[in-house]
Amino acid sequence: MKDRSSERIEYITLGDSESGTFFDLSATGAGCHFAKRLEKDSIVSVKVNDLVLKAKVVYCQERRDGYRLGLQFLNVSDEQQKTLDDCIAKFSRGVSVTCGIVDRS
Repeated sequence: MKDRSSERIEYITLGDSESGTFFDLSATGAGCHFAKRLEKDSIVSVKVNDLVLKAKVVYCQERRDGYRLGLQFLNVSDEQQKTLDDCIAKFSRGVSVTCGIVDRS
């Protein structure tokens, strides 16, 4: 399991729509601003480019403009982890990344 100190993308808009504005993406999870409240411990699907991962809402803090969410990826296979790590590494070389919440359970 990777720790939060591994390579990550921070403080950049990775997706901006009804699917949320992502400001943090790492090998273990993501942070985003979202218009609607999501319950802590609820499960969502997060799409990173073509990769779809299940994630648990670890916190949901109300803000003036919506909610700030912390998401932890769940049950990531070795193949998915490699794809995610490659995506993060490519972003640092200028390859674009898109992120969004695509399903709320």
